[in-house]
Amino acid sequence: MVSGSMSCIKYLMFIMNFVFVVCGIILIVIGAIVQTKDVTEFLDTKFFTAPTILITIGCIIFVLAFLGCCGAVRENSCMVTTFGILLFVIFVVEIAGAATAYMYRGQFQTILKDNMNKTIAQNKSDATTVWNEMQIDLNCCGVDGPKDYINNNMQIPLSCCGKSATECPEDKAHPNGCYKELLEKIKSKIGIVGGVAIGIGVVELIGVMFAWCLSSAIKKEYEGV
Repeated sequence: MVSGSMSCIKYLMFIMNFVFVVCGIILIVIGAIVQTKDVTEFLDTKFFTAPTILITIGCIIFVLAFLGCCGAVRENSCMVTTFGILLFVIFVVEIAGAATAYMYRGQFQTILKDNMNKTIAQNKSDATTVWNEMQIDLNCCGVDGPKDYINNNMQIPLSCCGKSATECPEDKAHPNGCYKELLEKIKSKIGIVGGVAIGIGVVELIGVMFAWCLSSAIKKEYEGV
C-alpha cells in the first residue's frame, strides 16, 4: 500500500473525485440552462453546439470520477494514469472550445440579428412559437420594435402586449425590440458559463497532478516489493 505523503494524496483523490462529480453535474445543468430554445433558435451551429459540448463534457467527467475512485481504491497505477490523461484531454478540449468562441465573438451579434430578422419574416409556426414565448418573457416586440411586423405586412402578435392581451395595436405593444433584450440575456449566461469553466479548469489541473503523483507512488511501491 502507498504510505506517507502519498497516502494523503490517495485520500485527496477521493475528495477530488467527489468534486468532479459535482463539477460534472454543474456542467450538465449549465448546458441545459444555456440551451434554451429562445437562445439557440437564432444562433449559428457553431454557437448553439456549445451547450451540447458542455453537457457531454459534464457526463464524461461524471464517469471519469468513478474511474478515478476505482483506481485509487485498488491502487491501480494504470487506472489512475488513464484518469489523469483523460482529465487532461478534457481540459485541452475546454481550452480549445474557449479559444474558438473567442475567435467568433465578432460575428456573434451580426449572426444573432440576421437570424432574428429572417425568422420573423419567414413567419414559420415553430419560430412563431419561440417568438411569442420570448416576447412575453422579455416584454419586447419584434427585432427592434413593433414596426418590424408592420414592415413585413404582418399583424402585431398578441404576445407583444402581454400574456393576457386580447388585442395588440402598435401604440399598446412593448416598444423595446427583442434583439437587445435577448443579447443581454445571452451575455449574462455566457458570463456564468465562463466563470464556472475557469473554476472547473483549475480543479481539473489539480486533479491531473494528484492522479499522476499517486500513479508514480503506486509504481514505486510495487517496484520496491
